[in-house]
Amino acid sequence: MKIRQKLLLSYLLLVGLFVAAGVAVALNTMKMADLQANVKKQVEINDNAYAYQQGLDQKQFGTLVYCTRDNQTGTQIIVSSSEKMYQAETYLHDALQSTPDLLAKFNQVTSLDRGQINDAITQATNIADSNDPDKFVPLWDQLDALNVALTQADVQLADVRNATLSEVQNATVQSQDYANLSNIIDIAFIAAIGGVSVALAFVMGKRITDPLKKLADIAHKVSLGDLNQRHYLSQNVNVKTGDEIDDLVDAFKRMINAFRMVEALTNESEATDKP
Repeated sequence: MKIRQKLLLSYLLLVGLFVAAGVAVALNTMKMADLQANVKKQVEINDNAYAYQQGLDQKQFGTLVYCTRDNQTGTQIIVSSSEKMYQAETYLHDALQSTPDLLAKFNQVTSLDRGQINDAITQATNIADSNDPDKFVPLWDQLDALNVALTQADVQLADVRNATLSEVQNATVQSQDYANLSNIIDIAFIAAIGGVSVALAFVMGKRITDPLKKLADIAHKVSLGDLNQRHYLSQNVNVKTGDEIDDLVDAFKRMINAFRMVEALTNESEATDKP
């Protein structure tokens, strides 16, 4: 394998490590993004469930205000709370589609609102508007029925909110775990890339520079007339690296052999020319 190919493979190995590190971190980042999106959704569900619960409480308060003969203010409170609840209800019905258990609990709340709660409010306001001198007993009965229905609704809404808070906590813990894993992956790959880089630099440098240093020393001695370096060359530099170093060693051998042949021919010519 040629030196260029060895260097290219070393470069590709380092690039592969960088790519693997990038892919691992990217996957963790994507997972963290999904968890964060889930956290955001659960927080919105919790906020809307709380808004719906607040709307029910305002309905009860508006009913009490209405029954104290402040009909206009009570009606305004009841209407505004209903509008607030409608927005929250629309959101929750869509958001809870992926969690049938929570959707069932919320449907029970809306059933209580449309059934027992609204019925108790209607009965209470009608009784409050009547001129019956004995209306206070049935009025308190309706207000008590309203309170019981609201308590049942609060229990179901509390289950929904607690479930969303639990999801938020779990997602937060998982997100932190992925963040820690990303840090570990970063450190591990940095250490691996650093170690591989140092190892490749040492090995490649030694495989290339050591023979070249020996060849440089041989070339220096040959330039001074020492043609016996051919034997040293065969014993010490013939490393068989499979690259251009082998070609260079062979070229040195041929060069020294050529010098020796020239020297032998010169010596023979000088011996022939002597009288």
